[in-house]
Amino acid sequence: DPNITNKSNMKELFHGSDFVALRQIYTFGFNRSFAGKNATAYGKGDYFAVNADYSLTYSSGGKDGTVTARQNNLLGMLLVEVLTGDSAKGVANTPEAPCKPGTQIPYNSVVNNEKNPIMYVTFRDNQAYPSYFITFKA
Repeated sequence: DPNITNKSNMKELFHGSDFVALRQIYTFGFNRSFAGKNATAYGKGDYFAVNADYSLTYSSGGKDGTVTARQNNLLGMLLVEVLTGDSAKGVANTPEAPCKPGTQIPYNSVVNNEKNPIMYVTFRDNQAYPSYFITFKA
């Protein structure tokens, strides 16, 4: 994208959800039509955390209906390659990132805090590639 000016535009971030959703995302990729299931505080997009412990709060194993996860008390999360590009502060319930000042070009992602983000939100499914499905015992 020629509109990206941020030199560090690809980040490895974490995504937590229930075990079934993680399996679907890992197999088929992100699908924004499901966005907002757990959060829309910074927009209706896909949420990614800088630290795994934040994503862990959205991970669940036993209640998802998979026998293996329930019997083994497994939790999961994804390590995701995310094209974050240029970021702006997110706004609750918005369907897109805001436009850059004086243009009609949207930012590539939004964050919870522009100076020290712990969370990124993207609005295009092809901005995120799930690299690893991490499972662990609760």
